[in-house]
Amino acid sequence: MNDGKVKTLDDALAFIASYVEAAIPSARVSLSAAHGLVLAEDIVAPVSLPRFDNAAMDGFAIRTEDILPDGTACLKITQTIAAGQEVVHALPAGEAARITTGAALPPGADRVVVQEAAQVAGDMVHLTADAGGKPHIRRIGEDVSRGDVLLKAGTRIGAGQLALLTALGLRSVLVVPRPKVALLSTGNELVDSPGFLKSGQIYDTNRPMLSRMLQAAGAEVTDLGIAADDPQAILAKLVEAASGHDLLVSSGGASVGFADHLTQIVSRRGFLEFWKLDLRPGKPIGFGDVDDCPILLLPGNPFAAAVGFNLLGRAIIACLEGTKPGRNVWRLPLRQPVSRTGGGTQVLPGRLRHEPGHAMTVEPLPYPGSASLRALALADVMIVLPPGQGNIPAGGHVEVLRI
Repeated sequence: MNDGKVKTLDDALAFIASYVEAAIPSARVSLSAAHGLVLAEDIVAPVSLPRFDNAAMDGFAIRTEDILPDGTACLKITQTIAAGQEVVHALPAGEAARITTGAALPPGADRVVVQEAAQVAGDMVHLTADAGGKPHIRRIGEDVSRGDVLLKAGTRIGAGQLALLTALGLRSVLVVPRPKVALLSTGNELVDSPGFLKSGQIYDTNRPMLSRMLQAAGAEVTDLGIAADDPQAILAKLVEAASGHDLLVSSGGASVGFADHLTQIVSRRGFLEFWKLDLRPGKPIGFGDVDDCPILLLPGNPFAAAVGFNLLGRAIIACLEGTKPGRNVWRLPLRQPVSRTGGGTQVLPGRLRHEPGHAMTVEPLPYPGSASLRALALADVMIVLPPGQGNIPAGGHVEVLRI
């Protein structure tokens, strides 16, 4: 086990960043499979966007020189150009081309007058156009120039990035595959829902919660189910999963009770790098490896498990993807004061509030303890109070982390 140097949340994050030295090997995938993955290469524009000069509005393509000093023009409509039309003829002086948004601009035209400023009479159009007004033309390369570095390696591919990659005509991209994570709950008292509960039993809430949190963080999850408080049964599940996964995550069995076996199992089969942080809730969080596969040990209490994953689990996933593991926090004013005790990092459930005419604030929620499912369900953020921070008045700023 680590010699005690890893005690604070910052210590733990720094250790994780140094422990996961390299990201998962990259792979090339089709664009249709790339959403949500992290780029493993810089994207350099192979073409310019737009690819050709085109109309930004429905209207009439004309030559500016045909506009009279009073801002009007009467021109003959000699062609109609629709978006996608392949052949576009040059536009001589004294003529206009009816054009739709996105259609290629005819050679010679340098302006589009919107249709609201036009009156058509037969094959003639009467236009009113301010000589200094907008040309309503999207020029080639106006958005993207060929050779531009558009997206850097480490960028997660969302809907907007996917749209850009598609527009560039790319068929595939080099990405970091989703980290493969095996998820296990431990405890004799746990039952999968829906199921019959005997006296003293409860439904396993952590596995469904952590599975969704892992997926939201970009992981591919394997559900190992529930293991009874039997060291051999727990070890067998972890060893079987270790060879085919990038990370193991367990909840429950990581404290100091007589039925808490996880830390001993990890220490015997692999190495327990750190355990017991100055963190409330979540003190019994541990990190190590089983057969060279990293494992994150989370507490059994639901809010504590959510805190542990939000603060440390996401950092591990980020390291496996080759991205920066830093916490994505806001600083917001408190809606009401917070009293605290203890010197370590404290995490409280909170809810964002935004009233018209006022800045966004965060409201601390009632928190009866780390087993509270209600607090977890009502919260949309976690309020993170760092070590050494005392009581905070209403209006005082705190770190806020989205759940």
